[in-house]
Amino acid sequence: MKGTYSNIYTVLLLLSSLLFSCKHEDLTVPKPNKDIRPAGDFIRNNYDFSLFYAALEYTGLVAELNGKGPFTVLAPTDQAFHELGVQLPGDFQKMNKDSLRFVMAYHILPIRLLSSDIPVNGVDIRYQTLAGKQLYASLGMFSPGYNYPQNFFTFGGCQLDRRDITLSNGVMHTMKKLQKPFPDVTVQAWLAARPAYSIYVAGLKKFGLWDALARPGRFTIFAPNNQAFADAGITMEDIAALNPALYEGARLFGAYILYDRQYFITDKIVFGIINAESRYKYRVKDDDCDFELTAYFQEYTVSLSHVPGGNSQPEVFGSVTVPSTEWVKMDNICENGIVHQLPGLMVRLDQAKK
Repeated sequence: MKGTYSNIYTVLLLLSSLLFSCKHEDLTVPKPNKDIRPAGDFIRNNYDFSLFYAALEYTGLVAELNGKGPFTVLAPTDQAFHELGVQLPGDFQKMNKDSLRFVMAYHILPIRLLSSDIPVNGVDIRYQTLAGKQLYASLGMFSPGYNYPQNFFTFGGCQLDRRDITLSNGVMHTMKKLQKPFPDVTVQAWLAARPAYSIYVAGLKKFGLWDALARPGRFTIFAPNNQAFADAGITMEDIAALNPALYEGARLFGAYILYDRQYFITDKIVFGIINAESRYKYRVKDDDCDFELTAYFQEYTVSLSHVPGGNSQPEVFGSVTVPSTEWVKMDNICENGIVHQLPGLMVRLDQAKK
C-alpha cells in the first residue's frame, strides 16, 4: 500500500508542475515489472517444477495461486517427486485427488514469508498453511564462537535450496524434498496401514506398547522395517513365540520410541548449529538404557547403550547409520508425532533378556 501511495504522490507532483510550466514534456509513469509473474504462472514456466505444477493443476490450485495472494510457495523440485516414485505428470491421475490437494496446499502459506522473517535459531516455529494445518519451520543461523551465519533453513524437516524468489503475489522458496503430512492420522494408524512394519507392530502389541501410540501427545518413532528384522534373523513367527515375562519389551521394541518428543532428523542439525552439540541422548522409558541420536548433513546414527549404574562404563548394544540418500523415508508427519523408517536394529533378542 505504501508503494501505491508513493506512485500517486509522484503523479500528482508531476501534474502540478505542468500547470505552472510553459514547457511541455512527455511524462512516463513508472509501470510494474511485467517480468515478475504470479506464483502459478512462474511455476508453470520453470522446468525444474514441472511435476509440482502438474500436481497443482490436477488438484485445482493453479488458479488460486494466480490470485491476489499473498502466498509463500515451498516448491519441491522434480527430483523431490522422483525420490517418492513419481516420474511423470500422469502419475498423479492414479492418486486420490483430495489427499494430493492437501499435500500440495500444505506447501503453500497464505502469507508472504521471507527467509528473514523466520526467527533466528528458531526450531519448529509453526505457520498456518493453505491446507488448514500448521507446518514447522526451523533456522539454524549462528553457532557459538562463529562470526558467520550458517543459514540452515528447513520446513517440515526438508532443507530449503533457493530462497526468496520474488513473485508478483508473494515469494517462493525451493526444496529438494517433499514434506509428508498425514492429516488426522496417528503414528499408530500410520504404522498399521503399512505392511512393511508389520513385525515391529507385532512386537509393540506383544509387549503392551501399541495402544499408547493412538493417544494424543508427541511421539518420535524410529520404526525398523521388516527387512531390518530379516537382516537380524528375526521373523514374525519368532515374535509370536516370545514370552513377555522373559524379555524387556521396553528395550526390545520401546527403545525406538521417544515419548513427549517430536523431532525431524534435521532438527538435530539445527540444534548442532545453535549449541555446537551434535548428539541427543534420551533415557528409554521404563528401562536403564540410553537412546542416542547423532545427525550430520551426510548421515544420522541412532544407538542404544545399557547403563548399569555406578562407575561402570555403558555397554553399546548396537547402532544404525542412515545415509542422507535414504532420508526420503524419514519425517512422516502424523497427527501426534513423526515416524522415521529405520533400516536396522539397535538391540538383539539376547540383549533384551531379563
